[in-house]
Amino acid sequence: MVPPCSRLLTPLLATCVVTLSSCGVKAPLQPVNRSPVVQSLVAFPTSIAPGDSAVVICVATDPDGDSLVFDWTSDCRLIKPVLPGEFTAFNRGNTFVVYGGPCARAPLDTGWVSCEARDGRGGYAYAGIVQIVIQQ
Repeated sequence: MVPPCSRLLTPLLATCVVTLSSCGVKAPLQPVNRSPVVQSLVAFPTSIAPGDSAVVICVATDPDGDSLVFDWTSDCRLIKPVLPGEFTAFNRGNTFVVYGGPCARAPLDTGWVSCEARDGRGGYAYAGIVQIVIQQ
């Protein structure tokens, strides 16, 4: 024979177990990844002659402390240190060197360079475009 208090506790315990297991406990939240923040994009000098180069610098930080890589894009008016015919250089540092390219028209033309900073976890920031005058 089951003692009277056991008959009362057994259904109560079963109810508590069912209630606790279905209380909607969710998996822990994943940390939120914040995108990098661009402080500046500058070129020096902003005008080059044949044989000269310009240095373009993108300054960006990541609020989560992630390391950043930089993707650089330009057109054929500026030569970039990438494969011939390529207009984009991926996974580079924050400094990029360009030279006057074959598409620049004499006596004066303007090329452009753009930059994007990425944190490797899906966050990115577009830095914008800088223009460089090319004198032929």
